Amino acid sequence: MKRAVRRFVNSLKGRNRNIFFLALILICIAALCVGIYIQFFYRYSEVDPFMTFIKIGAQKTAEEIVVLSSNFNNLFQNTISINSENVRVDKIEQTKDLAYTGYSLANEDENYYTVNAIIPVLNINTPVAKQINNEIKTEFYDKANQVMRQNEQYIIYNVSYIAFVNQDVLSIAVKSSLKEENKSEKVTIKTYTYNIPNEKIVSLTDLIELKETTVTTVQDKINKEIKSADINARIISEEYGSTYERDLSSDIYKVENTENFFLTQDGYVYIVYAYGNDNYTNEMDIIIF
Repeated sequence: MKRAVRRFVNSLKGRNRNIFFLALILICIAALCVGIYIQFFYRYSEVDPFMTFIKIGAQKTAEEIVVLSSNFNNLFQNTISINSENVRVDKIEQTKDLAYTGYSLANEDENYYTVNAIIPVLNINTPVAKQINNEIKTEFYDKANQVMRQNEQYIIYNVSYIAFVNQDVLSIAVKSSLKEENKSEKVTIKTYTYNIPNEKIVSLTDLIELKETTVTTVQDKINKEIKSADINARIISEEYGSTYERDLSSDIYKVENTENFFLTQDGYVYIVYAYGNDNYTNEMDIIIF
């Protein structure tokens, strides 16, 4: 190989020889610049070292996934994180992000309520995006106003959100907590995942394909982790009293029936089973792949 390269270089004469070495120098400079950019400036260098502009995320160990799951509640900082160089979209508000705080309610009545609701809107001018905005408004903004109008008991109601853009997929997760005087805290999670160029809702199956895995693999992971969570809950219940009881045979755990999930900017899919969506509990299970 070395001899072949040497013969090739020696065969170059005059202008061709100068052009070859100039091109070689330029390639080396370009490689050096890319290396410096990845090392010091590229936000996703740890999960995308070759700058392929990640979609599916790096593979983390089981221990790292546990850390991500335990930090789930810390995600909700009312911000948007973006991994996309150029998203073409018809915005409603040209100067705002693809998702931003549309409603901010902070009110208190010492006798009846405390409300702190930061509620997002999608800044996309399509019928599907507007429908999502209507659902978010009905679910969270209208509920906040309902709490502030009642005068029967003391209620604490909080809402926060997080949004992600990964290439052409926009995900929003909205979290609410409701504490009424004589009831357990009710924590809900609602998610909305939207394909920007295709102007349609993204299914969990779509994200499974994007992650280059299979429905069977994800279903096995869901079953395993829900069963483990149920075992842990029963152990805790024996020592400290009753906890939320999962129905392991429920169809809610089937991939095709799973309603709440989102894709992060660094390529991880979070599946969320928030039991407070239907019951007065703050229990939830998070599956990440």
